[in-house]
Amino acid sequence: MWEKLRDLSGKAKAGIAGGVVLLAAAGVGLGVWQPWNQPEETPEAPDVGQQEPAEPVKKPEEEKLSLRVDGEEVPCVLYEGAGWSIWVPEDWTTESVGENGGQFTSGDGAQLLVRFEPNSEYQGKFVNLSAEGNDRMLQFYSGIGEGSPVTEGTAPKAKWEQYGKLFTALARTLTVGDEKPFAESYIIPEEPDWQKADGMTVLFLDKDGYVVDEEAQNAIESYMQSWPAEDREIYTGQYRINALEWASSYAGLTKDGYVDVFRADVQYRVREGAAPAGVTLVDGWANVEPGSVYLAISHDGGTVSKTTGVTSGLEEGWAGLAAEIA
Repeated sequence: MWEKLRDLSGKAKAGIAGGVVLLAAAGVGLGVWQPWNQPEETPEAPDVGQQEPAEPVKKPEEEKLSLRVDGEEVPCVLYEGAGWSIWVPEDWTTESVGENGGQFTSGDGAQLLVRFEPNSEYQGKFVNLSAEGNDRMLQFYSGIGEGSPVTEGTAPKAKWEQYGKLFTALARTLTVGDEKPFAESYIIPEEPDWQKADGMTVLFLDKDGYVVDEEAQNAIESYMQSWPAEDREIYTGQYRINALEWASSYAGLTKDGYVDVFRADVQYRVREGAAPAGVTLVDGWANVEPGSVYLAISHDGGTVSKTTGVTSGLEEGWAGLAAEIA
């Protein structure tokens, strides 16, 4: 999907973004908006190198485990929890987490976490890649209700080429009882091709650009329209988006194949003299919990089929968000 875009020249991509922004500019204001004052086909899995667990090399009196990732052999050991196990690089440190989880850390700070969700609103499987500051996190999730297995691999963005494939290979070795929940082939999500152009956020799909700003504004305004009357007495109805950026991407969540999620950090204007409780004010602008509005864009790589605004935040993590947008 993305390969076509990455082959475009810088000038061609800039032309796309510029054209999209010109089309959208007539309908998008600058800086501040006032909403209540205004009249199953599964894609082929990409090749991520040889990541299937290699056949253990049997030696007298012991069995050696290893994974072959991107042509390199990674010696591993078997870590066993209560009713589950996973392969871990032999030079990583290990520690138990919670009642029945494990955390595994490399010498340079990359981490793999295995945990089990006590309850799951989302009943199904997905893989999610998300931005965590300067880090990236790859999450494998299988929603089965009580004890839903999850693996989460986190590493700096600068080292993601190295660790992203390793996290995939390790997740596939997870065994829960007699099952390997992540052993099958998965499409592994990547950060989409997106950029800022003339103050707008553009998501590139095939050879077209999709302006995210207008749909993000619609989601924010729908949220504000749902506010009770007492809140409308406190706020003027004006809002501003301080940042609108890519937050995560799902694979396996919808029949379309791809869901890219953008996060808008929003502030709302407070009426003069008002002092809403529990709210931080900066020059008359308030940060209202949960603070960010998420826009999920479902597409097949070329055409957007649905957009969904989510204002409940990430209290239930990416699985909770998945339950709202699937």
